[in-house]
Amino acid sequence: MKHYKIMLFSMLGFIGILSLWVLVFTTPFWLIWNCIVSPKFMLPQFTFAESFFVILIIKWLFSPTDLKDAREKLSK
Repeated sequence: MKHYKIMLFSMLGFIGILSLWVLVFTTPFWLIWNCIVSPKFMLPQFTFAESFFVILIIKWLFSPTDLKDAREKLSK
């Protein structure tokens, strides 16, 4: 029985840390887009989930590791 409690608390802890990371990762982009960019240029506003997936795609497409690999290939 104790094993199940430990497993349950560790899963809840993981979900909590993951939720906190998503909140910290997405909130600045979401607020800047909806409060500054969207009204200024009359663009649609994002929901929180849309903001999260847009910023994930941006991070994936323009990650700094890709630039490091390209620099190493060019220097050879």
